Amino acid sequence: MVNPDDQLFVRIRNNDYFSFNQVFHKYYGRLCAYSSRYTGNREVSEDIVQELFIKLWDNRKRLIVREKLAAYLFKSVRNSSLNYLRAEKSKQHAIEQLSDQPELQDTEVSKEEEFMNFVNECIDQLPERSRQVFIMSRLDGVKLNDISDQLGTSVKTVKNQIWKSMQYLKTCLENKRVF
Repeated sequence: MVNPDDQLFVRIRNNDYFSFNQVFHKYYGRLCAYSSRYTGNREVSEDIVQELFIKLWDNRKRLIVREKLAAYLFKSVRNSSLNYLRAEKSKQHAIEQLSDQPELQDTEVSKEEEFMNFVNECIDQLPERSRQVFIMSRLDGVKLNDISDQLGTSVKTVKNQIWKSMQYLKTCLENKRVF
C-alpha cells in the first residue's frame, strides 16, 4: 500500500507546487514545534523549517527519500536544529574569547586615540550592511529584535552578521598588531 505522502512527493518531483503546498501546510506547524524543543526559540525554528522546505523544493528533482516523507522531514529538522545549536555554541565561545581580550590599559590619551583609530578603520572596512548591524548592536546598543525589525531581516541573520563582524574585527586588529 502506497503512503499518500509518498504520492505527494512523487508529484512534487514532477513540479507540482500544489502538492508541495499540501505537504508544507500539513507539516509546517508540527516541524516548528519539534525544532523548538531543540532550539528553545520559535523564530529560529521557523527559519529552520522554512529553509528545509526551500531545500526540498529546490532539490526536488535530485532528492531521494529512502524512508517515509514525514520521517525524512522530521530527521532533517532535528539535524538542522542540532547544527544550529552547535553553531551558536561555537559563536558564543568565539564572542567570549574576543571579549576576554585584555582591555587597553595604557592611560596615555594618544595610545587610546591610536587604538580607536585602528578600531574605526577596521569597522569602516566591513561591508555596508554588516557595518550598519554592528554599529547598531555594539555601539548604539540596539536590541537584536529591533535591528531585525528595522532592517527587515531575521534575528538569525542579524546574529550571524554580528558574529562575522566580530571575527573580522578581531582578525583586523590582530593584523594591525593592536593586541
